[in-house]
Amino acid sequence: MVKNAKGVVICLSAALAIVAVIGAQSLTAERNVEPVAGQYARQEDPVKQNGPIFVDWPKPDVALVFSGEQDGYLEPCGCAGLENQKGGLQRRFTLLEELRDKGWPIIAMDSGGQEKRTGKQAELKLDFSYRALSQMDYAAVGFGPVDLRLDLTSIVINLDQATESLVSANVGIGDFDSGFTKRFKVVEAGGMKIGITSVLGKKELAGVKDSADFSFMEPEQALAQVLPELREAKCDQLVLLAHAEPDEARQLAQRFPEFNWVATAHGADEPPKEPTKIDGTKCLLIEVGHKGMYVVVIGLYKNGAPSFRYQRVPLDHRFVDAPEIHRMHVDYQHQLEQLGLGGLGLRPSPHPTGRKFAGSKACADCHSNATAVFETTPHSHATDTLVHLDPPRHFDPECLSCHATGWEPQKYFPFESGFLGLKETPDLVGNGCENCHGPAAEHVAAETGEIEASDEKIEQLRAALRLKIVENEGNKNGQAYKEGGVVDMCMQCHDLDNSPDFDFQKYWPKVKHVGKD
Repeated sequence: MVKNAKGVVICLSAALAIVAVIGAQSLTAERNVEPVAGQYARQEDPVKQNGPIFVDWPKPDVALVFSGEQDGYLEPCGCAGLENQKGGLQRRFTLLEELRDKGWPIIAMDSGGQEKRTGKQAELKLDFSYRALSQMDYAAVGFGPVDLRLDLTSIVINLDQATESLVSANVGIGDFDSGFTKRFKVVEAGGMKIGITSVLGKKELAGVKDSADFSFMEPEQALAQVLPELREAKCDQLVLLAHAEPDEARQLAQRFPEFNWVATAHGADEPPKEPTKIDGTKCLLIEVGHKGMYVVVIGLYKNGAPSFRYQRVPLDHRFVDAPEIHRMHVDYQHQLEQLGLGGLGLRPSPHPTGRKFAGSKACADCHSNATAVFETTPHSHATDTLVHLDPPRHFDPECLSCHATGWEPQKYFPFESGFLGLKETPDLVGNGCENCHGPAAEHVAAETGEIEASDEKIEQLRAALRLKIVENEGNKNGQAYKEGGVVDMCMQCHDLDNSPDFDFQKYWPKVKHVGKD
């Protein structure tokens, strides 16, 4: 998948038949939206897993929708199976459409942080995110620090200025009067006026201030300038999107107590069950979690008691994948294919050992029993899994990093002699032997007599590829393991992002081949 995408097992379900069993609390059936081709089989009840939403809510006068810190996760991916994963712009689109179909006036806002990596692929994803948010009719989108380290100007120039929603009180593209961003917005919906602004926090600002492409201002100075205009607009509610540490967000709310809501970055991994009251103010703190797995919805009631309702919404598979965003994924994967690894700025790098890869087929003649075990595991056809996704993802470095042989799994680049493509390197498909044991080309050459090697050298080459499995090594999520050991190596792909339920002791028997040869 995309975004730190490293599922080694999840994608086995990708080629299964399309189904559309939607959780009982979903409104999807009302839209009659069919799942797009390639959607995964549904096995778990998302309502039982993650709870019902909007229970006993009357229709709000306005619904404020908060998101942020997508961190490059255009869609969820992972070994736990998509039905157990949360997030994705496709699901978010469906949620917003469902609420609008119910007649809820929606004001959607994002505190920024679309990307956490740099490079050409990250720029493509940032462009994807902005265009998707525009399709969702977002009213305001703030900046995260990495967003500003990409070629943002080129991306924004190509956006539809009529629907562009970038808002920041203290960051201007070019300058604050360039027209590419607004310092604040006042949005009217449901008979209410909502004033919105955003700031980039001091710590985040310090990391991007040297860029000549932007104008910057300290958060407090910027808010002191825009608040008088928001007061003049006589807004019913004021919202601050603060891409800042939670403590700084609280301090800004206390310094400017006019705000009713402050959405902060870097908060809890998942949103709290209720908003947090900020001491000395009327303001409530919103935390949206990480990786776009949740949004937070605030229902406002002009004459209600209470005056608002709060709901954290898990973007699970109760929401079908929106065809509108799926089409964007198809185009995005096509872009990656057309650019190729070179066009994405990726060049093969030497492996830390200095050795080269041979491919799993080269291991099979001598290690036939181990190969027989390997071929029954998801590892053996990990690349094929990508080929059969819709859209296919075997040109996506963020997927190949754990679905092919000879890649750096956490930094998404190939090693020299590693997988480059189905045609170029057909013997390096799958998450092969050498991803665990290390590059073995010299070992193969020595064993087959292709190169001359002493008995001592041959044993050295063999020893370098042996892995020592320690009894009871590791623990769930790798909480107890020796750094550099087998579990540490497994978790390069089975990490918390993509395999949150990884437990070495449970997973190892499924691939165990010790003593097979």
